[in-house]
Amino acid sequence: MANNIYLRAFKPSLLRTAVLCALFSPLAVSAENATEQNESEAPRKLERIMVTAEKTVSTVQETGMVVNSFSAEELLQAGINDIDGITSLIPNVQLLDATGGGVPVVFVRGVGLADFRVNNSPAAAFYDDEIYKPSVAMMASSFFDLERVEVLKGPQGGLYGRNANAGAIQVISAKPTLYGNEGYLDMGYGSYGKVELEGAYNHVLTDTLAVRASGRRVVSGNTYMHSVQADGQGGFTRQGHGEQDEWASRVQFYYEPSDQFNATLKLFAGADKSDFSLLRPMGIWEGSDTMVPGLADGALTNQVCAALLAGYRDPSQCATITGQTPDELGLTSVYDSASSTMNKLDNQWEGFTLSMHYTLNNGVTLSSITHLESFEHGRPNDWDAVGGAYQDIYYHTDISAFSQELRASYNTENMRFFGGINMAKEELEEHSWIIGTEGIIPLGFGHTKVDQKYKQEVDAFAIFGRVDYALTNQLDLITELRFTKEDKSFAGQTYLLDPPGNTDPNYAFLLVDATQPNASFNDVSGKVTLNYQHSKDLLTYLSFSRGFKSGGFPGGLVLSNEGAEKYDSETINGYEAGFKSDLLDQRLRFNAAVFYYDYNNLQGSARVPAEGGVTLDRFQNIGDAEVYGFDAEITYLLSDNWLVQAMLGHAEGEITKSQATQLSPLTGEEFSLQGKELNYKPDFSASLVVRHDFAFDNGYGGFAQLVYDWRSAQNFTYIGNRAEQTVFSEGAYGIVNAQVGLSKLSSDWQFSVFVNNLTNTEYRTNARADDLGGAYELYGAPRTWGVKANYRF
Repeated sequence: MANNIYLRAFKPSLLRTAVLCALFSPLAVSAENATEQNESEAPRKLERIMVTAEKTVSTVQETGMVVNSFSAEELLQAGINDIDGITSLIPNVQLLDATGGGVPVVFVRGVGLADFRVNNSPAAAFYDDEIYKPSVAMMASSFFDLERVEVLKGPQGGLYGRNANAGAIQVISAKPTLYGNEGYLDMGYGSYGKVELEGAYNHVLTDTLAVRASGRRVVSGNTYMHSVQADGQGGFTRQGHGEQDEWASRVQFYYEPSDQFNATLKLFAGADKSDFSLLRPMGIWEGSDTMVPGLADGALTNQVCAALLAGYRDPSQCATITGQTPDELGLTSVYDSASSTMNKLDNQWEGFTLSMHYTLNNGVTLSSITHLESFEHGRPNDWDAVGGAYQDIYYHTDISAFSQELRASYNTENMRFFGGINMAKEELEEHSWIIGTEGIIPLGFGHTKVDQKYKQEVDAFAIFGRVDYALTNQLDLITELRFTKEDKSFAGQTYLLDPPGNTDPNYAFLLVDATQPNASFNDVSGKVTLNYQHSKDLLTYLSFSRGFKSGGFPGGLVLSNEGAEKYDSETINGYEAGFKSDLLDQRLRFNAAVFYYDYNNLQGSARVPAEGGVTLDRFQNIGDAEVYGFDAEITYLLSDNWLVQAMLGHAEGEITKSQATQLSPLTGEEFSLQGKELNYKPDFSASLVVRHDFAFDNGYGGFAQLVYDWRSAQNFTYIGNRAEQTVFSEGAYGIVNAQVGLSKLSSDWQFSVFVNNLTNTEYRTNARADDLGGAYELYGAPRTWGVKANYRF
């Protein structure tokens, strides 16, 4: 499934076949192979999937890196329309959404951005139709009407060189064509009254001009999450949460007046007003609130619950920040929270992209890609996860991004050149405020509101090039080189507001002016790869890559000017060797790669003391690390109707050199980060796909498929003691998803049904301290189901 390999069991038309028999599917036979089978009954073969991971069309089996690709049909019919769905299919790829929603962060082979601040750039670079997205908040607005999604593993310091230490994710939308009028409509209904509508229509206006319009709408009722609140009469009320409310649209015009020139103008807009996950409070303290009513004594004295020190959790004895245990708060389900229901996104975006390509008479192709986007991000969050305002945080962010890329490409018999320059300018203004009428905020600061404003500006420039040279008929040398320079400015202030008893509406106490000197970050990155094509069915490769992620400024709460000081850039020197093979007359595929990363100046969060007795996570340079492991994939076409695919990933990573220390959020003890395992990194992850395609004599056909996704144990923070290991680590777990599809060959309609998390497994996706004496956890979704109807015209 990860390489978009699907079995086309029938042959009505290319599009209908792909929809009919490739829904969610990991198997493929090319259209040419399908034709040959009909004519000569030849056995089916695994398709060689086309990708553009190296800015040119090639197959996965010819590409000297690990690439996972997903077709539009797979994503649409499996109900995958976000980053979470993609990452759950790929071993050695992990998703973190630390605050419950709105800021997805991807880790690849243990490398990722351990930060949820929207002014920070992800370490796994995200590209939407070749446009780089500079903020983690902008990564979830384009998953509809797609051609495919590609996930590139490993540092991409050349063509995708800007902040691509972990790898790159490419979302490629379906484009307008001049080949005819066509479209589709996808309708879905599922758990909690979820309704999905998605459609697109391609219309040829003239011989040289076509337009493609597409859109998506999703709504649902409240889901499995509940806010549990005391009713004042000794009981509890349960309020639902989790409604979805989102839409997105895209209009593209394609103009091709000659064979030498074409242009595409894309206009897009959308909004997401959906609820996001409620945080669930964890009991971590000895239970009492005698020192300050409504505040656990243990939060003031670091008196950790005895059960945690003994290595187990006890929701009847261990108290939350309020001094009450989870049982006393009425939390009977892992999907219950004592939080209010304020967690709701307020995102909206709009912009355009203009791409132009002109081929000169000498074969040189010149390209220009211009992009302008405005993104508004709102995210109120009940960070304390309990009733009352201990730490209610409100974020409002305005982001504007402009980029201009100019490039040229040229091919000869033995060489291919691709290069250009990229210029980008981004502005981000954020206003956030923390309200705490109870707990540590009024106790430590004498105020009930902390107000922060800042503005960050980025000017980025890069020049890059790639040369593919055929040393022999079988040996290719590929070199990529990129120079990147980013200039950043940061200006902001932190105010204390609303002291108890205040009557002045204009009162504001300036706690800190966090304005910083301008900073500049630059580096040379790139990649060198040797590809040896032993035969058409066997490729081996060796590569060295250098990745670069620029430094920046922490965008979180700062209580001193020093807390807002810049952090420096990080780099990775990556070494990889692998092979890609097709065996048994292209019915068995075996691909594998090993890698080693020398990780320098690692960026990450560590807990440091601050004013008012508050311990804060501060984003900083942690030190050096090393990461090593492997990726392996076996896909076997057992027969014309049965396929098994197994993928396994392994990644070991730890900090090898560090002067940084961390304060335990539980015991308050200080420990060194040197030797600590990297966060959000299962040592092993795997997936297994079993699929059966079938056809009936009455003209109906379809498929049935099971997908198993497994992750080994992982840590959600740097672990300093047994109590932290108990609450901030998650054991191994596996998720089973099932899909069944059915269609009639003579019909343009297809139908499918799916069940996700078939076994209703309970598993956590995150657990961490909240900086002000509390701790929370997040659970993945329980069993859900859905039905789909697809119409092509």
